[in-house]
Amino acid sequence: MSVQENLSQINNQLQGRTKLLAVSKTKPVELIKEAYELGQMDFGENKVQDLYEKAQDLESLAGLRWHFIGTLQSNKINKLLSVPGLYAIHSIDSLKLLKKLLKREISSEVRIYLQVNTSGENEKSGFENFEDLEHAVRILKEQEVWKLTGLMTIGSIRAQDFEKAAQASFGLLRDYKQKLDQKYDLDLELSMGMSQDFKIAMEYGSDWVRIGTQIFGSRE
Repeated sequence: MSVQENLSQINNQLQGRTKLLAVSKTKPVELIKEAYELGQMDFGENKVQDLYEKAQDLESLAGLRWHFIGTLQSNKINKLLSVPGLYAIHSIDSLKLLKKLLKREISSEVRIYLQVNTSGENEKSGFENFEDLEHAVRILKEQEVWKLTGLMTIGSIRAQDFEKAAQASFGLLRDYKQKLDQKYDLDLELSMGMSQDFKIAMEYGSDWVRIGTQIFGSRE
């Protein structure tokens, strides 16, 4: 199917306040522009250099919002913050990285999502316990430059019972959100769910589902 047909099919499945983040990694700018012209404004990239180059190429597209969703190395922070149209960083995965980020100056409001390792898989990044996550929230609450927007997680990638594992991961992130919302008077968004599990994520209140393959096809 075409990008237009794929976008229409996915948008028709979105529920509640769930929004679509089109994951455009490995895809050419022509496909991103096509999706944009169909009304898709939010795009996700997982490599800083790729994001920077695409954002430069598409800087003339009014209202286009870039979300960084990959692992962020501290030596790439400055490059990331120079991306035109940078809207959000979904992958702040440690106190160390957060503290380095907060030392940087930004000219526009960038939304921050704290990444949580809800499945306990060693190959994943993210806060691994609620105490460290809460510490990060307190740090962000004490400053006014960076906007704490939400929490992000990736469902289990190697569980035998895929659906049950996804429910456990997304349920835990929702529990963390509810605890933090109540204690700190927040309304945190949830960034969770990808092509294979976004329907489960929506059942647990996802605000952003990160979908690439079902829009643009398999990776090139």
